[in-house]
Amino acid sequence: MRFPQEILLIIASLVFLAFTIGYVAHFRRPEGTPWPMRVLAVLSGATTGGIIAEISGTRATWASFGFALAMMGGAALLYAWAILTTRRQRLSLAFSRDEPDFLLMRGPYRFVRHPFYTAYLLYWLGGVVAAREPLLLLAVAVMAAGFTWAARREEGKFAASRLGPAYDAYRARTGMFLPRLFHRT
Repeated sequence: MRFPQEILLIIASLVFLAFTIGYVAHFRRPEGTPWPMRVLAVLSGATTGGIIAEISGTRATWASFGFALAMMGGAALLYAWAILTTRRQRLSLAFSRDEPDFLLMRGPYRFVRHPFYTAYLLYWLGGVVAAREPLLLLAVAVMAAGFTWAARREEGKFAASRLGPAYDAYRARTGMFLPRLFHRT
């Protein structure tokens, strides 16, 4: 194993550990852990395991190392920023059925509506770059579909709540997973 691979394995493991700690300790569970979230958690671990296994067996190029490190580092920074932003107003776990009682529009929420999901997807894409295995994109696509489903459900909860009009305006100017370059009028 070469130096870049070792660094990528350490970073990948530490970032996923942070994600896991956040999943367990940061999010509220008003009615326990909903079954779709349990499925996503298992798929998340499997996706990460596959990526780490591939990184272990693939010699990193300096280009793949640099891009992967930037993506995983960016994911970690975005995740930490979202945690810090929500530490006083903790969010419910994905797929929870509780009604939202506040709308976050500060921190990373100024730029994307779902910064936690963006961080996860950026992390896995960085893993695909590090592993240089295009088939892993299928696992990332499954995770993206799962997080899109969760995001749509959360947005439906906002639309049906007293925060609906404010959320509609927020949604018109803020991208779901990527910053919106142009605002809808």
